Amino acid sequence: MPDNEPASVIRLEQPAWVQAWSQRPSAAADDRERLQEVLALAREHVVEHDGGGPFAAAVYRLDTGERLAVAVNTTIASHCSAAHAELQALSLAQQRLGSHTLEAAPCVLVSSSAPCTMCLGAIAWSGVRGLVFSTPRQDVEAIGFDEGPATPRWRQELQRRGIAVHGPLLRREGQLVLQLYLERGGPVYNPRRPQQPE
Repeated sequence: MPDNEPASVIRLEQPAWVQAWSQRPSAAADDRERLQEVLALAREHVVEHDGGGPFAAAVYRLDTGERLAVAVNTTIASHCSAAHAELQALSLAQQRLGSHTLEAAPCVLVSSSAPCTMCLGAIAWSGVRGLVFSTPRQDVEAIGFDEGPATPRWRQELQRRGIAVHGPLLRREGQLVLQLYLERGGPVYNPRRPQQPE
C-alpha cells in the first residue's frame, strides 16, 4: 500500500511457529501447568525466534481443559502498539468460538505477566472467568517497559466482575524469561519515561 493511502484493514498475525506450537496437545490440568506452558512459549519466543517481547498468553476452557488460543507479543512486527499477547489470545479465542465474548464457555486467561493498563481493560470485557499470571508489573517495569498508569485496585475490580485472579505464580521462572530477554538485548518498546510534574 502506498504511504499516502489511508489504511482500512487491521492485520495482526501470530508467527507461523506459534501457530504450529498451538497445535501441540496440551496436558495442562491446573493453573500451574497451564502457566508452565505459557512460560515455555514466552521463553521460546525470546531464545529461538528473537521475537517482539518476552510475553506470551493463552486461553483455556475450564470445563474441558482445551487450549483455545495462544499468542505472543507482536507489537514490533505488526507495527501496532495494541498487539500484546493477552489481547491477541483473547481475540483468537473469541473468534474461534464465534463470539465477541467468552461468557458462554468458562475460560481462563493465562499470561506470562500481570496485565498492563491496556490489557486490563480487555480482560474486564472479555468474558473470561479467571486470570493467572507469573510476574507482577514491577518485574516488567524493572527491565524498562512502561505498563501504563497504575491501577492499584485492579485485582478487586476484576474479582468484582466475577474474574478470579491468581498470581504471581511461578514468579521466579517468569523473572528468568524477562532477564533472558534483557540479556539478549531485546528491544524495550514503549519504555518507561520520567514522570512529568503536574
